[in-house]
Amino acid sequence: MERLARLEAVQSMLLEIGQTSTSCSDITEFIRAVHRALGRIMYAANFYVALSDRDEGTVRFVYFVDESDEGPPLNHPVKLASPDESPTAWVILNRQTLVVTAEDFKARLNFGAGSAAEHWMGCPLLDQQHLPLGAIVIQSYTPDHTYSIEDQALFGVIANHVSVALQSLQSMDRLERAVHERTARLEEKNAALNAALTQLQQAQGELVRQEKLASLGRLVAGVAHEINTPLGICVTATSHLVEELRLTREELGAGEMTEDSLNSFLDIVDQSLRIMTTNTQRAASLVRSFKQVAVDQSSDDIRSFNLRNYLNEVLLSLQPKLKGRPVKVEVECPADLVLESYPGAVSQIVTNMLMNSLVHGFEHDQKGAIAIRAAVENDVVSLTYADDGAGMDQDTLDKLFDPFFTTKRGNGGSGLGAHILYNLVTGPLGGSVQAYSAPGDGLRYELSFPRSRREQKLAA
Repeated sequence: MERLARLEAVQSMLLEIGQTSTSCSDITEFIRAVHRALGRIMYAANFYVALSDRDEGTVRFVYFVDESDEGPPLNHPVKLASPDESPTAWVILNRQTLVVTAEDFKARLNFGAGSAAEHWMGCPLLDQQHLPLGAIVIQSYTPDHTYSIEDQALFGVIANHVSVALQSLQSMDRLERAVHERTARLEEKNAALNAALTQLQQAQGELVRQEKLASLGRLVAGVAHEINTPLGICVTATSHLVEELRLTREELGAGEMTEDSLNSFLDIVDQSLRIMTTNTQRAASLVRSFKQVAVDQSSDDIRSFNLRNYLNEVLLSLQPKLKGRPVKVEVECPADLVLESYPGAVSQIVTNMLMNSLVHGFEHDQKGAIAIRAAVENDVVSLTYADDGAGMDQDTLDKLFDPFFTTKRGNGGSGLGAHILYNLVTGPLGGSVQAYSAPGDGLRYELSFPRSRREQKLAA
C-alpha cells in the first residue's frame, strides 16, 4: 500500500509540475518549484540543473542547492569540462543517464569537482531532436539515502517533463525578445516619414504573420507538454506494476503468499490499470483536438463544421493556458449549428480573445468567468464573448483594434492580438465586430458573420 500511496503522490507531483510550467515564465522559479515537488517523493537535499550552449561549448548552472558545496556562480557560463573529468559533462555529451557511487568516485579521483557523493544521479535534458539542453542532477552524501531503480526511472520521467517545459520557456523568451526588438526598430524608423511609413507597413504584415505562427507554436508546446504528462504517469504506473508483479512472483515461489498479500496485489493492479486507462484516454483526446485545431490554423480552406463541437475542441487545446488559473469558461451554442466557413479563423479569434482576457483582464490568481454564446438567425451567426475582468476605459477601448497597441508591453503583450482578431472577422469570415467595456465591468465582443461563406465565394 505504501507503493500505491507513492504512485498517487507521483501523479500529483507530475500534474503540479505541468501546471507550474504553464503559469511560470522564469526558468529559475520553475526549477525551484520542481525541486520542492521532487523533495516530497524522494531525498532531494542536493539538487542542481545545468544548461549547455552547444555553439559556445559552455555550461551554466541555473539552479544549485547542496549541503556540502557552495557551487559555481549561477548563470555564469563556464567551459564544458571533459566527460572523463565531470559526470555532469558526461551526461550532457553522451545524452544518457549516469549513476555514480562512492566507490566510483574513489576509483576515479579526478571525476568531478567538490565533495564526493555517496550516490550521484544525473539525467540529460533533451530537445525534440534529442539534442542536449543540459542536465538535471540529484545526489546524496550519506549511505542513509540512496536511489533505487524505481527512483532512477521516476527521475528520468521528471527530466522529460523539465525538458519540455524548458523548451517552451526558452521559446517564449526568444519570441518576446524578437517582438520587442522588432517593435523598437519600427518605432525608431517611424521618424523617417514616407520611407519609415512604408517600412512600418511591411513590418506590420510580417509581425501579424509571425504572431499567427507563434500562436500555433504555443499551441504545439502546450499540447505536447499536456500529452507528455499522462504518458509519463502511465510509464510510472507500468514500472510500479512490473515491480509489484516481480515481488508477488517471489512470494508465490517461496510459498509465502497469503490472502492479504494477494488482495493487496490485486488492489494495486486495479488502481494502476485505472490510472493508465484514464491517462491514455486523456492523451488520445488531446491529440484529437490538437490535430484538428493545428491543421485549421495553418490552412485557409473552407469546410463544414459544427460550431459548438469546434469551440469545445479549441478550448481543450487551450487547457495548458487555463490550467492553474481560477477562470471558468462557459460555452452556450446550439447543438445543430453547422458553419460553411473558415475554422482556422474561428480558432484564431477564440484563442486571441481568451489570451487577451488571461493577460489583460485577470490577475494570475484572480477568479473570473468567461462566457461564449452563439446563435443564428436568417443565416447570420451572432457570437458573443464576454469576461468579467478588469475592463478598460473609453480611451483604451477606442484603440483596442489598432496594431501594436498594448497596455502590457514587456509583459507578454505584442499589441497584435485584437488587430488580428478584427482582420479575421472582417476578412475571412466576412462579418463585423464590436467591443464594449468599462473599468471593472469586463470586456465583451459581439461578432456577426454569415453562416456560409462557400456560397458567397462561389458567387464572387
